[in-house]
Amino acid sequence: MKSKRVAVVTEAGNGLGKTFANILLNHDYEVILAASKKSYEILSEEGGALNDYKLVKTDFTALECLTELKAQIYSKFGKLDLLINNAEIANGFGQKIEQITIDEVKQVYETNLFAVIRIIQLFKPLLEKSDDPSIINITSALGDIDKMKDEDFCYANYCMTAYATSKAALNMFTQLQCKEFKPSKIKITAFDPVVLKNCTHNSVSICDGIKEEFINLIKKKSL
Repeated sequence: MKSKRVAVVTEAGNGLGKTFANILLNHDYEVILAASKKSYEILSEEGGALNDYKLVKTDFTALECLTELKAQIYSKFGKLDLLINNAEIANGFGQKIEQITIDEVKQVYETNLFAVIRIIQLFKPLLEKSDDPSIINITSALGDIDKMKDEDFCYANYCMTAYATSKAALNMFTQLQCKEFKPSKIKITAFDPVVLKNCTHNSVSICDGIKEEFINLIKKKSL
């Protein structure tokens, strides 16, 4: 019998993460929900709703925690087919340049960019054990320079310097990795899953069209 594909969804405690996980379950994936401490506690309270998942508490900014997660995945499954880097934080809404603190920017970059780099570095050997490995980095239109230059874009004037620049950096990192991985089996792409007008902090809804786009993405043999 052919083994199920194995997927990891980071920061599964938010609306997006749970939506991704449910879609993957419906497409016959083994799903590992990697959650931060707060999200882990919230998800644990859901009890029976998590029977189909493997819930793991981790710290996306700590190398030792991610190394432990990698070991758990290898021990149980021996491979990883799909990595969804969904963990992110946002702060500093509406801040002008005088109000921005470097510590806040570092905090956002640590989760939104550095953790993604760290996770891919660690999990690459697991992905290489898959016949068809893929990475999806969750991004945002706020990190799209062309959209932010367009005055007709509804969020063109949003002042979220740390978040927007971290997503722009993530987009460039993803593109560079796409070139690096091209000779290999690993496919990588950046995916913006939400229509921004339907997204509020800690409360995210995904329209059916976006769900279909995600489903089509995970079905593709080449991202």
